[in-house]
Amino acid sequence: FTPIMERIDIDKPVWNLGTFTGRLRYYAWITNPLLNFNSKESLTQAKELVEKYREGKEPPGTTQKQIYNAKQLCLSAFHPDTGDLQNVIGRMSFQVPGGMILIGAMVTFYKSNAAVVFWQWANQSFNALVNYTNRNAASDVTPK
Repeated sequence: FTPIMERIDIDKPVWNLGTFTGRLRYYAWITNPLLNFNSKESLTQAKELVEKYREGKEPPGTTQKQIYNAKQLCLSAFHPDTGDLQNVIGRMSFQVPGGMILIGAMVTFYKSNAAVVFWQWANQSFNALVNYTNRNAASDVTPK
């Protein structure tokens, strides 16, 4: 990538979400498990770069690749409604490795009722955390 020659619409999806292939590429891009290894500082820097780019105030020499990488980190780690940094275990990019660990434990430790109950509870708790982390935070939660 070379320095930006034309402005990227940072809020437009990278791929055409009107096609199956575009959706597959897009969601594979933002749920890549390797994104879980980024530090809080690098995620914060990525968010700052995206915000600066929206305002047209990105540092001189910023490349398209840097913008797309920052966008990928923001989409994978920050809640779209609140803008808050999501905890690592609740992110969609942790869904596959977290599920694999739990499923491995469930099929390994099944020989006692207590183990089955514990690992089922752990699995459901993990699923509840992922669902809560990725909830629609734009709508208020009601007691109903």
